[in-house]
Amino acid sequence: MHTYEISISFTDLTKRSFISITINGTRYREYNGNRINVNIKPNKAKTVKERSTLLKNLEYEFRKRLEDGSYQRLISTPQDQLENTETLMLKALNQKLSNKLNPHYAKALERNCHQFLNFLTAKEIQSDINHLNVNRIQSYLDAYKTSHNNYMAKRRELGSLLGYLKGKGYLRNDLLKQTDRLKVKASLHKIYSQHQLKSVLKHIKERNENLYLCCLLSYGCLLRPHMEIRNLTARHFKADCTEIHLSGEENKSGRVRVVLIPKYVRKAIYHRVKNLAKNENLFSNQTQPYNEYYFKTAWSRLYKEMLALDILEEKQTIYSFRHTAAVNVYKKSKDLHLLKQLLGHSDMIVTLKYLRGLGVTNVEELKNVMPEL
Repeated sequence: MHTYEISISFTDLTKRSFISITINGTRYREYNGNRINVNIKPNKAKTVKERSTLLKNLEYEFRKRLEDGSYQRLISTPQDQLENTETLMLKALNQKLSNKLNPHYAKALERNCHQFLNFLTAKEIQSDINHLNVNRIQSYLDAYKTSHNNYMAKRRELGSLLGYLKGKGYLRNDLLKQTDRLKVKASLHKIYSQHQLKSVLKHIKERNENLYLCCLLSYGCLLRPHMEIRNLTARHFKADCTEIHLSGEENKSGRVRVVLIPKYVRKAIYHRVKNLAKNENLFSNQTQPYNEYYFKTAWSRLYKEMLALDILEEKQTIYSFRHTAAVNVYKKSKDLHLLKQLLGHSDMIVTLKYLRGLGVTNVEELKNVMPEL
């Protein structure tokens, strides 16, 4: 005797809806009536009301087949159903989201996964993922050729999911490698000159103390504003406020990170830190930090103002403080290993790419070999 449960899964029109059927602990998803030869396709509906009605009709038809046992006879093997394209793509997505990802990247990855599944036909979704070919993936990516950056971002995100499946043995071929690559023009992060640096910090200090401290920590300690600095509490400051200690879960590298605090940064934050309880946030003075957009919003409010005053230039951002510090450290020390440690990078390759992105690597060396007249 088969025991079963059946339910409707429907959130909104942007995501595919389905009937969820669990038989003896094994779950199946049905997106339309193709399996039972019924012409009901809820995901073709244009309105919430229409889709809800079609899903209820689909549930009724499948419930009848479950009651008389005909649905159970139509199922080949549980493995076939579990390892279809959609299930594997969602498995890859869930694995990626289980890691500590940048919130914006996590949302983009999830959006891309659902957009790709919506692009595929019902037959492709329910088939073996190895039946997909490079032409279908290229057709999906072609829809995002509105700009080189947009296209390559979609390609990288999809490649992350398919790469996981390839590494786990679910996917036999690396299909993304066979798709077109579009050359993206390098966009250098604009760093601050020493004069700009002091002028910008002075202006911000007069207008927003929290933003000033964030920028100062980003420059002096080379911390990331939105992830690492925003979440600082009194417990992170050690050795009489001369060091910041971050656990692997609290910084992008995933490793324990100890950051030295320069005297000018310590002077600016010392009394604030000493007046906080152990778990109180440096900026909110509460146990909960401000939301992830707090500094971005604060910066955008002052950016146009500083631009009009000719204090800074376009494309100089809150991250430019960290970038400026990286350039200054490299020019001063010429020590990539030291810079890697200060930036909290997990790999030297990341540090090299970082410097190349700033247009700095080998600049001094090139000066020494330029032809003379």
